[in-house]
Amino acid sequence: MRDRTRGSHRRVSMSPWKYVVATWFAGVLAAVGLGAVSPAGSALRSSLGLSAGALAWATSSITAVGAVLGTPAGWWILRFGAHRALSGGLFVMAVATAISATAGSWGLLLGSRVAEGVGYLLVFVAGPVVITRMTQGGIRSAALALWGTCVPMGLAVAAALGGVLASQWTWNRWLALTALGPLIMAGVLTVVLPRLPRTPVQQPHRAVGTWNGALRLGAAYGSLSLVGVAVVMVLPLFLTEHREVTSTVAGTVVALVCLGSAIGGLAASWLLRRGVALSSLVPLGVLMPVACLPAFSAEFPLAVSGGAATLVLFVDGLLISAVFAAVPAAVSRAEDVDVANGILNQLGSVGMLMGPPVFGLAIAAAGWGAVAAATFVFGGLGTVLLLKGARTSAAGTADVVSRSLDAPRGVHVEKGSEPLRKAPDVSKPNHNRI
Repeated sequence: MRDRTRGSHRRVSMSPWKYVVATWFAGVLAAVGLGAVSPAGSALRSSLGLSAGALAWATSSITAVGAVLGTPAGWWILRFGAHRALSGGLFVMAVATAISATAGSWGLLLGSRVAEGVGYLLVFVAGPVVITRMTQGGIRSAALALWGTCVPMGLAVAAALGGVLASQWTWNRWLALTALGPLIMAGVLTVVLPRLPRTPVQQPHRAVGTWNGALRLGAAYGSLSLVGVAVVMVLPLFLTEHREVTSTVAGTVVALVCLGSAIGGLAASWLLRRGVALSSLVPLGVLMPVACLPAFSAEFPLAVSGGAATLVLFVDGLLISAVFAAVPAAVSRAEDVDVANGILNQLGSVGMLMGPPVFGLAIAAAGWGAVAAATFVFGGLGTVLLLKGARTSAAGTADVVSRSLDAPRGVHVEKGSEPLRKAPDVSKPNHNRI
């Protein structure tokens, strides 16, 4: 009887993970769309007669949408509902990608990519909210850290699969293929995810300092994203021009470096699931500028430089996952989680857009040694902000430990630490509480 009870408790405690994994997979498929244009870049330029600048606009337009509309998307999702926004965002991405696959001009391609960016933003603001409302305690921290791996994992899949298929398929067929995943996943989530309670906006006016925690974590995410994206973007040029390797070798090294970011996020999830404090992960940020020195030096063997660059992205991915894990405890009201994730995505998108030009200007002014200096500045800023945010979150958790965020009916969450304030479901006033 005791063993049966213990096994039942284990199944109940682990039940949120099927929803977490489904939500995470949706984020990965959305991130595949983010990186879908790059593998087909040469074919697109040839087919549509695009300049390098026009192609760059089509590539970065998705993150540009997030940089402009991240916070408004959080407010809108608060009213619309995270579960519907997640499925709806995937559907918008699927339709927009299908249109881009038939584009015959730069204008139509850019317009469809902007529309795809709207869907992408909905997915990446709603996804962490869904996970937050499905989980508690250590499971919540680990699940949100896992969410932080969506972008590097999706970009790695797009680079690997697109690199193989781009040489065998037309760019139209490749983009059409990337539209199928979000379309299928939108239907799956509609069936699989339980209906989450929508949290009413009870106080339209916020006190001064309400969003300080979210802004601090958003700035940390933006700084860390700036470093990660910039290192990945400038590394191929360094390898081909200063290491004189072939484009194939450079592409392989960059793919492995990107994979390091995903592995770092998985490591953060694993550590947090086992009770490691967020604040104990943050000091690892000191490794990033140090590892940049051999990574961007021709005096070291290629394997050493590639390993050092992978270490930079490993730590960067680990800290980005820690940012996502810190968000729920940085707010005191359940309805603030939606907007906090909007702030996070807006500032993160700004960092992604700024990274390549900022590092490019630094390299032009001071040479490749400037990569370590820029990483020290922006990585250090992100690390300090995250450390302060993690400490604030830990203190805030103790203040709200008696308040719990409701889970939807049928979803069992592990009781324990890091709950948020109760959020009543106005559409179902008599729903069960855990």
